[in-house]
Amino acid sequence: MDDHVLVREALRDLLTGHGAFDVVGEASDGRDALAQATVLQPELVIMDVSMPHMDGVEATRRILECLPRTK
Repeated sequence: MDDHVLVREALRDLLTGHGAFDVVGEASDGRDALAQATVLQPELVIMDVSMPHMDGVEATRRILECLPRTK
């Protein structure tokens, strides 16, 4: 989850190109990250700390409240 499109694209390409990860979602702000994580229930979330509408620290805290097994 990152608010910069190019960073998200590069990270997605790196992770999927490695073959060990399936990227199931992307978000451009903390609120969207929380909403998507709640629906998609990912095993792992990679979060930018500084994002609009809700920072990554708060979004991560809320995700872990709902999905304690998510890393």
